Order: sequence, then structure tokens, then C-alpha cells
Amino acid sequence: MGLVAAFPALAERDYRVYWITGLVSNTGTAMQAVALDWYVLNLTGSGTAVGWAVGLQFLPVLLFGLWGGTVVDRFDRRTVLLVCQSLYAAQAVALAVMVAAGASPLWLIYLLTFLLGAVFVVENPARLSFVFDLVGRDRIPNAASLNIVSLTAARLTGPAIGGLLITWIGAGWVFAVNAASFAVVITGLATLRRRAPRTPTTGPSNPLGGLAYVRRRPALIGVLAGFAVVATFGATFPVTLTLFAGTEFHVDARGLGLMSTAMAVGTVSGTLTAGRGTTPTVRAVLLAVAAFGALEAGTAAMPAYPAFLVMLVLTGFAFMYLNTLVSSYVQLDVTEAVRSRVMSVYTVISMGGTPIGGPAIGWLAEHAGVRTAMATGGLLSLAFAAGATTWFLRHSGLATTPSPAPDLADVGTRR
Repeated sequence: MGLVAAFPALAERDYRVYWITGLVSNTGTAMQAVALDWYVLNLTGSGTAVGWAVGLQFLPVLLFGLWGGTVVDRFDRRTVLLVCQSLYAAQAVALAVMVAAGASPLWLIYLLTFLLGAVFVVENPARLSFVFDLVGRDRIPNAASLNIVSLTAARLTGPAIGGLLITWIGAGWVFAVNAASFAVVITGLATLRRRAPRTPTTGPSNPLGGLAYVRRRPALIGVLAGFAVVATFGATFPVTLTLFAGTEFHVDARGLGLMSTAMAVGTVSGTLTAGRGTTPTVRAVLLAVAAFGALEAGTAAMPAYPAFLVMLVLTGFAFMYLNTLVSSYVQLDVTEAVRSRVMSVYTVISMGGTPIGGPAIGWLAEHAGVRTAMATGGLLSLAFAAGATTWFLRHSGLATTPSPAPDLADVGTRR
């Protein structure tokens, strides 16, 4: 009872099933990611090859991200999810069979990785939108936070489990275990009953309908733009933490792992806090952007390793608090006609900036030092928060809350 009282979205039986099976699937995917990177490294001995394997998974988000929601809006969301999970399983089976057969040409691994990213382009907005069908408007903030908890928990435990399994049974069997995990989520999806029936979009559907909707909503633009700055230039921790470990504090892999653990403690805490009754407003989002920027800049200035770890906890808290607020705001501020296409915009913003911000911050770290690079990400976030606050104070105000605009629903069917 206490858990349900704290997280009311779990009171919905169907959402509980969805969340639990999703956690199983997310963990399996995280296991496969580390197994695939390890397998490619052993196959080629090349860090560049590993980089391509990672980059090709995100390339479809940049190329086709805005089109994924168009597919979702035109079909039943649960059906789309069932098809996507089946395709994920097929990709994992193909990898397992290739490894077992001893025939793993690098080009085929790259192709399968790219196809995995292409499925994600459709599956992610479908998954985010389907939550609304399960819990309704009132419990969306809580459900959004629980979804992020699932992803965070999977990213914490999945690589560790995957690493152990690689040692014990080999990478090929890890791919097979991941394929089996999709059977769990497919079975769960097949038993779900949506909270309310939904009529998919009919007629011509504009792939850019999500952008058109966002463009006419100044508050939504501000919320997404703030998160874009943070996600692109602030959340570059895979780059900056690795460099801090190697060039500033001179700690080994265990020291780097401790940094990741500190971030994880903060991210889980921030997610759970934001999901417990916090009302998403423009003011709350901009304050979270500013808090993240200040904390990241402060973290970059910490001279001692223990103080750096403490600041990482706080910075991780601020980042995931912001992430949860933005996800909730977007879910509550869209109409059903364009929901999935707007969630595609959110997907591109949250992940599509990585190929830009990562190399930019890495270049700055190489030429000006990692402290300057990390601080720059924080200061850019602070600068955006200050500028956006000034703009909103002069125009619509900071207390704006999410409110769908039915009069804008027709952007979903215009060419």
C-alpha cells in the first residue's frame, strides 16, 4: 500500500504489468549493448569499430526521428509496440545465431545495429504515448518518473549482469537471453487493456505535424529548448567523467565506476522526487535547468575527488528531476491527434544532440581542459535559463502549466 500511495500510477493493474515487463526488457537491452560492444572489440581490436557500432544505433534518430510518431499516430499503439518488440527480438536472435555459427561479418553487425535504431525511432514515441492510454492525464507525471526509473535501473544493473554473463557463457548467449526477455514484454502487452479507447489518425498525416504543433506553443518551445541545451552540451558525462578519471584525479576503472554510481544515486533520487506530486510548469523547468547548470559548473571546479563525487550526486539529481519534469510537461501539453509526433520531437531532442555535444565538449576538453569543458556545459544551461526567464516574464509569464490546444489538433492531418 505504501508503494502505491507514493506512486499512484502503480494502482493501475495494466500499468504495473507494463512497467514490470518493460524493466525486464530494458535490462536485457542494456545487457546486449555491453555484450555487442565487447564482441565487436574482440572481433576487430578497434575502438573506432566499437564507436561505429554505437553511433549507428543513434543515427536513425537523427535521420528519421520526426517520422516515427507519424507511424504511431496512424495505428493502434499497442499493436505498434507488439510489432516493434517482435523486431527487437528478431534482431537479438539474429545476433545470437551469427555468433553461434561463427559467421559474424562486421558489415552485418553494423546493419543489424542500424536496424535496431530504426525500430527505436518508432518504438520510443509509441512507448511514451501508450503510457497516457494506461494511466490517464492525472497520473502522467508519476508514470513518467517511473518510466525513467525503469530505464535508469536497467542501465545500472544491465551492464553489470551482461559483463558477468559474457565471462560465464559468452556474448552469443547474452544475445539469446535478451531475445528471451522480449517474450516477457510481448506476453505482458498482449494482456493489457487500455484505459480508454483511442481512434488512430486517419487521412494524410504530416510527418512534421509534431513540429508544427510545438511551433505554435511558446511555453512548449521554451521547455523543449531548455532540455535540448542541457541534453546536448550539459549531459556529456560519458566524455567528461572518463577524462576526469584519467587526467584530473588519476583513478582507475573502479574510480570511474564510483563516479557513475554517484551519478546513478542522484538520477534515481531526482526521478522519484519529481514524480511525487510535482506540478510541471515553465517556472519549474527553467529553475531545474538553472540548478543543473549551476551544479555542473560547481562540480567542474571541485579540486578533490570526494567532493567531486558528492557534487555528482547533486548534479545527477538535478538532471533527472529536469528530465522528468519535461517529459511530464510534454505529455500533458499535447492533444491526442499529434501526441506521438510530439513525443518524436522529444526523442530527437533528448538523444539526437549526442553526436553534436559529445564531440564538441570532447574537443573543448582536449584544447582547454576537461574542467573548462564541463563548466561550459553548465554555464550554457545557466545562460539559457536566464534568457528564457527574461523572455517569459515579458510575455506570457512563468506560471504557465500544460494545457492541450484542441484548436491546433488539425496540424496532424495537414500536408
